[in-house]
Amino acid sequence: MYRLELDEQNRQRLAEAFQHSPRVDYAVDSVVEGLMGQAFVDDPRHPTAFCIRTGPLWYFAGRADTPGGREQLREFPPYNLLMPSPLEWIAAAQDYFQGKLIPMPRYSFSTENLTEEHLKALIDNSPHREKITPLDAVLVERLAEQSQDHLGFEDFGSTAEFLRRGMGYAALEGDEILGIGYSSLVCSRGIEVSLFVEERYRQCGLGTALASRLLLEALGKGLRPNWDAANPESCKLALKLGYKFKASYEAYYYTQD
Repeated sequence: MYRLELDEQNRQRLAEAFQHSPRVDYAVDSVVEGLMGQAFVDDPRHPTAFCIRTGPLWYFAGRADTPGGREQLREFPPYNLLMPSPLEWIAAAQDYFQGKLIPMPRYSFSTENLTEEHLKALIDNSPHREKITPLDAVLVERLAEQSQDHLGFEDFGSTAEFLRRGMGYAALEGDEILGIGYSSLVCSRGIEVSLFVEERYRQCGLGTALASRLLLEALGKGLRPNWDAANPESCKLALKLGYKFKASYEAYYYTQD
């Protein structure tokens, strides 16, 4: 498997290969635009199989029934997610991994009903309004040191690049970080919304306040804040913020257990 340099020619190749692939988030867009993430092919000169990766999320395109396609699947690591891809890839992966792909339901939402007025009202009425502050270099470095699970900004390449191209907010009480809302992916059309609140501070409105501030900034910049939910709690919050449920789909978690 060969990693592609994201130059103009290779980005055009990727755009053509993934043009009919399902879109549930901005991963493919962010890589095709050369902004973040990685792309791989089976043959750098005459590729038949393509792969895009952002964090633990993997997307496939091209032909799954070639030696190059099987090579791509061999490189797919355990404890990662196979995201929506053409049906032939899903079938080939299920056959190759023989029961080790666990279906995981996820939920897509539309931004058509989001309004700045509603989001501002959520913030104004939040008891946590004064705790929300923009992420800066010090906070990002702290989060990166504490846990890679909290802030997945490795695809930005550096703290400086995240601060230049991304956006995010933290909920603070003194020096303690209670939660964060941030853009885990960026592209010309929008951002991917990611949210994390420490377990002991959940169910008290912190997530609502964080997400509202992040969505307001994105909308103010003319960017679509994509919400891709993985659990009922995330779905409930999306609806509270003003998103409209669109569809459910399945991703596949590869486990060796």
